[in-house]
Amino acid sequence: TTLREPAMCSMPLMSADCFSNDIHKLDTTNMMWTLISAKGTPARWRDFHSATIIGTKMYVFGGRADRFGPLHSNNEIYCNRIKVFDTETNSWLDSPPTPVLPEGRRSHSAFSYNGELYVFGGYNARLNRHFHDLWKFNPVSLSWRKIEPKGKGPCPRRRQCCCRVGDKIILFGGTSPSPEEGMGDEFDLMDHSDLYILDFSPSLKTLCKLAVIQYSLDQSCLPHDIRWELSAMTTNSTISRPIVSS
Repeated sequence: TTLREPAMCSMPLMSADCFSNDIHKLDTTNMMWTLISAKGTPARWRDFHSATIIGTKMYVFGGRADRFGPLHSNNEIYCNRIKVFDTETNSWLDSPPTPVLPEGRRSHSAFSYNGELYVFGGYNARLNRHFHDLWKFNPVSLSWRKIEPKGKGPCPRRRQCCCRVGDKIILFGGTSPSPEEGMGDEFDLMDHSDLYILDFSPSLKTLCKLAVIQYSLDQSCLPHDIRWELSAMTTNSTISRPIVSS
């Protein structure tokens, strides 16, 4: 299920930038798209949001919208409330307000694990702030909780890639403000090529290695393979360009 540009934007694209809250469904058996006639109060029109499926429901979070409607007027707002779409009834559901909420953001990562929704990173232009926080949303209690993983995490960023592999989340890349003038692009941004792993079910061995790193313990008495793994865990993981011989 995906969100598309709205039909209400009938004027030429060069004269208007339009946000959307339409839903289309792709039938993967015949690769045909269908516009869904959704019931209920829809999510506000937006872009750069996330839409994550858990069971038969789609959880829409974040994104950039305009204060005055579906047309872009440079009056951006960033919603931080979850909007739920039921794919069985094609209905938008009402969600009660929650006392604890992450900051509104766009270009973040969202993924599900064990029936819960996780949100990492992103950017809020009104605050001029990039994020590197991790939040968990419970669809049963409809509550948010900030997660503080062990180990050194990524720097604040947006547009990163997060893929789930078993009990691990592999995070790669993203974009952050350039630390030095002239290092980034015309918007003073720079792209990352680093990699991080978030382990939801770390083994005792992994926890011990993290303790050795955190407390700078002596490694000389450890087996060679353990020392090699510790080195790999603390070595720069960025992708390098191949050296081309002349």
